[in-house]
Amino acid sequence: MIDDLALVPRYALNGGSLIPVNPGRVRLADEAGMSSFVEEMKRVLAGAREIPDPVLHAKSRAVQAHTVIRQGDQVVAAIWRDGQSQMSNALGSRLDWSTMERRTGGMTDAQRRDYIAQEIMKHLDKAAVKIERYGETGPSPTRGAIDDEQARINLKARGGR
Repeated sequence: MIDDLALVPRYALNGGSLIPVNPGRVRLADEAGMSSFVEEMKRVLAGAREIPDPVLHAKSRAVQAHTVIRQGDQVVAAIWRDGQSQMSNALGSRLDWSTMERRTGGMTDAQRRDYIAQEIMKHLDKAAVKIERYGETGPSPTRGAIDDEQARINLKARGGR
């Protein structure tokens, strides 16, 4: 229900102020054709979680790596053949994404992935980092394998098995 919005914690940045939620605006958004968004927000507020589509989940996990960058045993960045990339928040925040997008505008997908890998490497200590380049074809780790590897390392670091 709309009244459940009162249960959501609100935070203000230093010098900022809280903006109260106006239930009338939520209803107007629903009337303006945003009912799917409003329904999703209601589910989130109710604590409901949707089960991911197993076919889409399997496809996502099957995407192969173009480049994997490791620091010690940890994967700190990966660039996938589908054009997506993942990296730690600290590393991602150091990259100038808007400049990279402008510079890669006329590049092929393969050139763009190589460029992103080079930009990432500029922000890492090359002596402490291992870069694994797989390119556009051939065998390489999948997103699922990398995710599972990171989950095992994180579990071990927290004292799990």
